[in-house]
Amino acid sequence: MTTPPAPAPDPAPTPASTPSSHIAPRAYHQSVSKSPESGVSLVTFTLVLTAPAVLSAALLRPRGGGGGRRG
Repeated sequence: MTTPPAPAPDPAPTPASTPSSHIAPRAYHQSVSKSPESGVSLVTFTLVLTAPAVLSAALLRPRGGGGGRRG
């Protein structure tokens, strides 16, 4: 007959962490850098620049028409 293993000793208590003087900024806080005072946002600029190119490429595509080779 075997004896059950002895229970593991309790782990040593860890010291409480002290608050740091440096706190990382959160995403919901106001940005530290200056925002542009005038101008268009990058998203709007990208949409204005790419939308006409995408639409014109879609309109100028050759349509079906049954294939190019006959014979």
